[in-house]
Amino acid sequence: MYIIYDTETTGLPNNWNAPITDSDNWPRMVQIAWQVHDKSGKLVEVKNYIIKPEDYEIPYNVVKVHGISTERALKQGVDLERVLNEFKEIASQCEYVIGHNISFDNNIVGAELHRKGMDQFLEKIPTIDTKDLGTDFCAIPNKSGRYKWPKLGELYQKLFDEEIIEAHNAAADVEATARCFLEMLRREIIPAKTAGLDDTTLVKFKEENPDVIQLIGLNIEPYNPNDLEEDQKEVSEEAKEEQVETQVIDEANVEEDGKMQFTHLHLHTQYSILDGMTNIKKLAKKVKADGMKAVAITDHGNMYGVKEFHNIMTKEGIKPIIGMEAYLAHGDHKGRGNENKKYYHLVLLAKNEKGYKNLTKLSSIAFSEGYYYKPRIDKELLQKYHEGIIASSACLAGEINRKLMNETVDSAEEALLWYKDVFGDDFYLELQRHQATDPKMNQDVYPDQVFVNKHLVEFSKKHGVKIIATNDVHYLNEEDAEAHDRLICLSTGKMVDDTSRMRYSGQEWLKTRDEMAMLFADLPEAILNTQEIVDKVEYFELNKKAIMPDFELPEGFDNEDDYLKHITYEGAKKRWGEELSKEVIDRLEFELGTIKHMGFPGYFLIVWDFLKAAREMGVSVGPGRGSAAGSAVAYCLRITDIDPLKYNLLFERFLNPDRISMPDIDIDFDDAGREKVLQWVKEKYGAKRVAHLITFGTMAAKSSIKDVARVQDLPLSQSNALAKFVPDKPGTTLEKAFDQVPEFQDILDNGKPEERSVLEFAKKLEGSVRNTGTHACGIIIAKDDLDNYVPITHVKDSSLDYATQYDGHYVEDIGLLKMDFLGL
Repeated sequence: MYIIYDTETTGLPNNWNAPITDSDNWPRMVQIAWQVHDKSGKLVEVKNYIIKPEDYEIPYNVVKVHGISTERALKQGVDLERVLNEFKEIASQCEYVIGHNISFDNNIVGAELHRKGMDQFLEKIPTIDTKDLGTDFCAIPNKSGRYKWPKLGELYQKLFDEEIIEAHNAAADVEATARCFLEMLRREIIPAKTAGLDDTTLVKFKEENPDVIQLIGLNIEPYNPNDLEEDQKEVSEEAKEEQVETQVIDEANVEEDGKMQFTHLHLHTQYSILDGMTNIKKLAKKVKADGMKAVAITDHGNMYGVKEFHNIMTKEGIKPIIGMEAYLAHGDHKGRGNENKKYYHLVLLAKNEKGYKNLTKLSSIAFSEGYYYKPRIDKELLQKYHEGIIASSACLAGEINRKLMNETVDSAEEALLWYKDVFGDDFYLELQRHQATDPKMNQDVYPDQVFVNKHLVEFSKKHGVKIIATNDVHYLNEEDAEAHDRLICLSTGKMVDDTSRMRYSGQEWLKTRDEMAMLFADLPEAILNTQEIVDKVEYFELNKKAIMPDFELPEGFDNEDDYLKHITYEGAKKRWGEELSKEVIDRLEFELGTIKHMGFPGYFLIVWDFLKAAREMGVSVGPGRGSAAGSAVAYCLRITDIDPLKYNLLFERFLNPDRISMPDIDIDFDDAGREKVLQWVKEKYGAKRVAHLITFGTMAAKSSIKDVARVQDLPLSQSNALAKFVPDKPGTTLEKAFDQVPEFQDILDNGKPEERSVLEFAKKLEGSVRNTGTHACGIIIAKDDLDNYVPITHVKDSSLDYATQYDGHYVEDIGLLKMDFLGL
């Protein structure tokens, strides 16, 4: 006989390769169903049991799949040991155990047998897996070109040319698997010997089953967790009564315009690459227009946009709150392998300059040590660098929320207490409400938020952790939702019409104070508590005076000024002879005095040092270019090879005490030698003190059209035709092109809807950051490890290991030394 069975569980294992004796790893069995057939295919027995939970909860997200809640299982469930004994009794009479991905179900049952101290009887019975035996038959290619294992629904479709009823019910899956197995046996897709049939029994099987195998017709409708309806209410009546007592709004929490104070503390700019599309300049204008006094930046795992954000908000009189939405590894941030692909989200905000420095450290470590699919930190790092940081629980991907949905209330509560212990009163619980109004957008987010928010409000009252309202902002205006949807398609490589792809709710725009107050009218403290965070955050400057790297002085010299003067005059004698004229001496003294006054002797020494090393390594060095050619000191040090006195070149064009700015010397090396010099500089100053400058690639006019056209599945010929209408003139934007090019005007007024749609969305996405790179020649050399001054990221395929997270427009403002290493 054959026993075909399937299980439903409390989730998936953390480690698929763990032994069944690892009880913490393997989920609990919630339901088991089986069918027994004899070798002619006749049905012998059918059973279907829900298991009564033994001191465990069935997670919310799992209930959404199979519909069996903890409450239902307690009411309708059967004792586990009784079910296992019954299953053992019938299975022991069968020659084969059959299932689709049978190893998983065998492990689930095996783990339960281990928990009960029972015999592992399944190990003694041969298995047949329709997943494995259906692979070549279905012939579904994967990315490597091989055939992938078919899902049960794919195998069913291939065999019967009809879709399986996705019941997410063990009995339904057994029904489908049994039909697949018997049909595969009838067609000899499964060899007779594999199923224990000889030629005679195979003939008999076919005689008994001359036509396509049919379902046995059991009632296998999916479970409907009606008993969860009450749980779906976000706040119970009792909780509402308790809230009324706290909903006294102090006049101090109301602005002059009569509106409640509110600040967006969870916001993604376009530096959440291909995920956020909020332009920082436009953000500042909308925030200011709505009367908000502050706003935060919390991009995914990075601080790319922080300096630009800080500059623009400061200029507009808006308090900039610096942060990021960190990726928190489940274990060690350095972990690799499948078990380390998972991560949580956690919002981190800098409360003061110390917090900013710690945030910089965390972001840098995430890239330099923790990068594995995403730049990750871990809890040990949070404990080390938490000072000056405010944390909040983030979106549904946060640890507390994930554990509420996938594990138990107790495990979520345990996570909350860890954060409270680390951050104290600087830890907050985020509430979000994204009820989709567009049927094309994600309808599942809001019910999950309702479930989570109910528990977060209860946690808040129980543990004294305050709640805050956030909106997980990803774009500026409500009408940007569909353009943002195209951006997500670009990020995930999916088409807009793909029904299985990732979608947002369409509610993630920068809502006004009124919109947020209305959204959380029943929980005004969640609005007001955002102001508490704003008040905690101190304003601090990011711009610093120039921080020169230390230059190692030879014996006999106590300071950089004296040594620079010494080697300058040594070089001057080689350039102009032993007897220096008054003109030369006066010029050198003037320049050396200016360099000393401006604090740049170390700069000249460093450049002189690596150019000397370059020549000693046989690297070709250019004669110098730009305003540095006006420096006699640079000429004496062989930084340049142009005599500024001979050609009457002005030093003040290079360094001017009345216009404080960093010196800028462009240095040319032959291409092969450039890498040698970079390696030398890295070894001399330290790998974490030398870095490339990051660059950001953006979606230009033509590429925006082509990108949107691709995800909207517009034919390539039409896409290219639209892009060709964009003038090749540098600086042309789609806005200008639409005004100036008649063909665009005609399409927008009277064209095909699909082409008009591409143009409209392309215009919205134009300028979005698409990727990162490194500057062709810009190099930073720092006094100490760079992550003491600026967040850094890792670099591949370069002599240097790192790049700054701020681009070249901003690194000098924060005091870092920039040099240009150019290739000849």
